[in-house]
Amino acid sequence: MKNPTKPVSLLACTLAASLQLAGCVSTPTQTLPPPPTTSRGEIVVYRESAFVAGGVSLSVGVDERRFANLGNHELARAWLAPGAHEILVQARSAEPTRVKIQLDAGQTLCLRTSASPSTYAKVVMPISLITTGYHFYLNEQPCPADLGSYQAIPVVYQ
Repeated sequence: MKNPTKPVSLLACTLAASLQLAGCVSTPTQTLPPPPTTSRGEIVVYRESAFVAGGVSLSVGVDERRFANLGNHELARAWLAPGAHEILVQARSAEPTRVKIQLDAGQTLCLRTSASPSTYAKVVMPISLITTGYHFYLNEQPCPADLGSYQAIPVVYQ
């Protein structure tokens, strides 16, 4: 007698693998408008290394424009016009984390992103990861001395 559950199990495994791989797909990036070279500030968004959510691509944006995708121990440097901006990070289908900043000409502002502790609990219940995604923090921090050890992801300007 044939085992009727075997095709269903194979289908379930294939679907689960597909969903996991879909979480690793990067969000398309956009170009940023070039700020005037005489009056601009720099933001540095860096992602710390972590085992949990380490394989998930994290999109980074400014004022709703996604300009980079970060993996573990990567950073993106973006030149922006001085003024108020909203910086965001988002993994998968999770709600983006947003931080409002005020950038001055000549200023370098560093923002650290890391997985939220709620992500650790979701790993135990994978279905919750599929439905809600990973959540990341985004905090303004003093620029760390070891930024040179991070892999830089290029930002493209129009």
